[in-house]
Amino acid sequence: MPKFKLGAVATLLMCSGAAPAAEFNPKLAWYGKLDVQALSVDQGLFRYADQGHQLEMPFSRLGLKGKQALTDDLALIFVYEWQVNGLDDANREHRLGARNTYIGLSGSFGELIFGKNDTKFKKSEGKADLFNEYIADIAQLTAGQDRLKNIIGYQSPQWAGFSVAASYQTAVDKEQAGGHDLSLSYGDSALKKYPLFLSVSLAKELNNLNAERVLLQWPLWRGADSLWAAAVMWQHSEHQINGKSGTARLAQLSYQQSSWTTKLQWQQDHSRLRQQEAATLQSVGVDYQLRSDVTLYGLASRLKLETDQDHALAIGIKYSF
Repeated sequence: MPKFKLGAVATLLMCSGAAPAAEFNPKLAWYGKLDVQALSVDQGLFRYADQGHQLEMPFSRLGLKGKQALTDDLALIFVYEWQVNGLDDANREHRLGARNTYIGLSGSFGELIFGKNDTKFKKSEGKADLFNEYIADIAQLTAGQDRLKNIIGYQSPQWAGFSVAASYQTAVDKEQAGGHDLSLSYGDSALKKYPLFLSVSLAKELNNLNAERVLLQWPLWRGADSLWAAAVMWQHSEHQINGKSGTARLAQLSYQQSSWTTKLQWQQDHSRLRQQEAATLQSVGVDYQLRSDVTLYGLASRLKLETDQDHALAIGIKYSF
């Protein structure tokens, strides 16, 4: 560990009043997701997938997270996560890749981390993306869904339902140093504790992107064992280097009844940052919760560009632990 990091940890320990000989016995937990999917793509215009029939393991991963108490109100936290890159020939030599990898502190002030992680701008989507981590993910069309290296991330606790979050990029890899974002949100994205989830986010020079986003999720109707919910998102994006810019819109509707969830999602983006042309993405899907940790699913998606279009179908099984 670099000297400046060791010095920072030592300073924090002294300031917090922790005993120098405090026992290091962190609470550790393994977690992960195993997802096996049969996917068919007509033309090969979708990102993340080739043309034809294929077997995928979309974002399957294994992670280790830990927490070590330093004082009554301060804890050291860390995460190391691996991801299955894919089963295609391009990933033959590197099946596994690093995913979230960070260290930080948590307490009544919130959470402060450093390393590789999702930007807070990305996390401001809440649970509005019904097809997150699949071929119909909003990143198919819209920029800003980044996991970046060497970022400092802060997440505040909630005050009367409100919270703030920010990211700052500290170093250069293939990414732009000095980029940052700021998000203000109200409610919880699971729609359980508050009547809605609202987030407003700004990104400035973050991975060469300037962007503004407004997102709203809300329940339309709630029954004893069912829920109608909807979400809308608006985003304007501008790339610092290539000058491309444009507006994205998203609308979705979901209905959950017992173990079944039906999903509809529409997205449009004119920025041409993720596709060569302005594009529209329409997707429909069904999930069945076989057990609390096992989900069967199917989805169909239509990608329409200005001069062409493509279609994708997928069925799969997901195990989370």
